[in-house]
Amino acid sequence: MKTLKVILLGCALAAPALLAAGSANAQVAGVAVANPEAVILGAKALGTAFQTIGTTYKPQLDQARTRQTQLEAQIKTLSAPLDTNKDGQISQAELQAGQAAKSPALTQIENAQKAAQQEMSRLTQPATLAQMYAIDQITQKYPAALKTVVDAKKISLLLSADSVIFGTPAVDVTDDIRTAVDAAAPTVPVTPPANWQPSQQDAQLLQQYFQIANAQAQRAQQAAPTPGAKPTTPAPGR
Repeated sequence: MKTLKVILLGCALAAPALLAAGSANAQVAGVAVANPEAVILGAKALGTAFQTIGTTYKPQLDQARTRQTQLEAQIKTLSAPLDTNKDGQISQAELQAGQAAKSPALTQIENAQKAAQQEMSRLTQPATLAQMYAIDQITQKYPAALKTVVDAKKISLLLSADSVIFGTPAVDVTDDIRTAVDAAAPTVPVTPPANWQPSQQDAQLLQQYFQIANAQAQRAQQAAPTPGAKPTTPAPGR
């Protein structure tokens, strides 16, 4: 596992599209590149595991979302004294003025945030632990899947994707390794054993997973047509 950790921590996460994009199956002269993080985060078993976790812990996750909404409303109310121009927003100047005046609203907001964060952490902890456990189980399948692809394709030199300045799609074996991982682990358990503790790598991968998911959601939202907007008709001849 030490070798894998070095590979993972030294490799930048692929763009979200890479998790689903295909790559050619051949490599050039025994040289290939791969993105270990894209393999793990794009594994079919991980998507299935996260769906199961979302269903299993839905009550707690719903409570956490409700608490987040409550916190936002609470902060809006507590921030009212700082909003001196009554535009519904706290500018940097208004914040600095509140700090200079030692406004009690700032302390109240800080206390409200701490209390809510503690509660939300308690509610989401079981699901988060299960998610990291699923990631850990897939990570353990990576070395054997890598060896399978290296042996099958007679790869003599494998580079991390982020260390390559230029390369054709033919040298990328990320999808091949992911296919081997999917074959070796169609599913993974999501219930951690008693006293199981996640590694820093598990936590980092989970954070990166949600960064990708959030980026994809934002792009989808930006690409979605505005309700009520009329479609644009192309000009004749174009």
